[in-house]
Amino acid sequence: MKTITKFIFGLPILALSCGSIASAQVPLTPLIPPDSAAKAAAHPLIGGGDHVEDTVKFNSGSKWHLTVNAINKFGLVITGASFQKSPKDPYLYVLHDGRMAEIFVPYHTGSPNYRDISYFNFKPLKLNPARFPPPREIIGSDKLICKEVRNYLAWMDAFSGDFAEDPRVRYGQEVVYFSVLRAAYYAYIMEWTFRDDGTILVRAGSTGPKKDAEGHIHNFTWRLDIDLNGAKGNSAYWTRHKEDLTKPFGAKDEAVLIPMEASFVWDPEQFNTLEIRAKGLKNGKGHPTAYDLEPMRGGTARHHNPLFPWTQADFWVTQYNPSQLQAINGKTDQELDGSFGDGSPSGTPVPSLPDYITPPKSTEDADSDLVIWYTGSEHHEGKGTGDPGTTIQNSRDEDADTVPILWTGFELVPQNLFDGTPFYPSEQ
Repeated sequence: MKTITKFIFGLPILALSCGSIASAQVPLTPLIPPDSAAKAAAHPLIGGGDHVEDTVKFNSGSKWHLTVNAINKFGLVITGASFQKSPKDPYLYVLHDGRMAEIFVPYHTGSPNYRDISYFNFKPLKLNPARFPPPREIIGSDKLICKEVRNYLAWMDAFSGDFAEDPRVRYGQEVVYFSVLRAAYYAYIMEWTFRDDGTILVRAGSTGPKKDAEGHIHNFTWRLDIDLNGAKGNSAYWTRHKEDLTKPFGAKDEAVLIPMEASFVWDPEQFNTLEIRAKGLKNGKGHPTAYDLEPMRGGTARHHNPLFPWTQADFWVTQYNPSQLQAINGKTDQELDGSFGDGSPSGTPVPSLPDYITPPKSTEDADSDLVIWYTGSEHHEGKGTGDPGTTIQNSRDEDADTVPILWTGFELVPQNLFDGTPFYPSEQ
């Protein structure tokens, strides 16, 4: 039996084909790049809760090494995530700090408009292991994090050679972590998934108080301090697909360098992604290694401008600033008095994402340390908020006084990380 057949139809023991990150001899243990280590030392993670350092080895031979944190205010935070393609390859530092930076909840009638990160200091919910039976496990001394290693359908080759009628398949493995931030009537499930091919999937889910509640939006904004191969020397690209509608056929795909701090609006017709590359980082074929932030979204929410200016774009690229951990970095005088979110202007401006890029700084110089912000939204339909004759009334009767979890999120997908796939050894 050929090696490739053993891999696909037997145990998945063949490691994914990997190329060298560097020709020099390097340590095969997790190593934080010096510039990222300096950031971690100068600004350690705070907030209480669980801090679990974890190394997950998959059947393919690849590994993730990271720290999973469940902390007050921010919920689940991932720090120091490194990926090893195979036992013979060095670890690649990918993510320095990934967290929720705001959860903005405006109600359809205009009040209230809660900001569940910056307004409050909610705590992660303690998880009862009986509710999460094996293969799940509750980890951490405070029992705030759920972990599960599971399989997923990773590859299928249905259209080549003798396998055209009997497709070759490969099941991959992934490790999933989630924590729950309890925010009054809502529970926010923050989920991070790390796959054996280097992909990271990030989701946020929200419950609801009851079926006939007023309609509202949950806007989840993530802050991603991606230090690909280190904090310095990263660059960002805006990718887009363009169709030439003046011809029967014709399209092109582009990746445009982002030279300055900026914001971007996602266009469903352009399939936009935000790509992060590291200077000099290539796979064995000489192609630039990158991570693409690919949205998973069901809609786009926009809210009053200038009262909520951070909601006017979906992506933001900023220079690293340790004081900017939230999409909205402070409270107005009115909010400090305890009158949260009634929509009234205040005399005190609140710094937010638009202020972080005003004036914009360069993102191209050698010292650039980039932070990426992304917003995805969920829509909770409400009772009695439409025009007469079209008003939604109890659209989920089957849920009684519960609301099913709604999800939004994104993927961080590696590009040119490996040299090839297990299906095409002749091309490697």
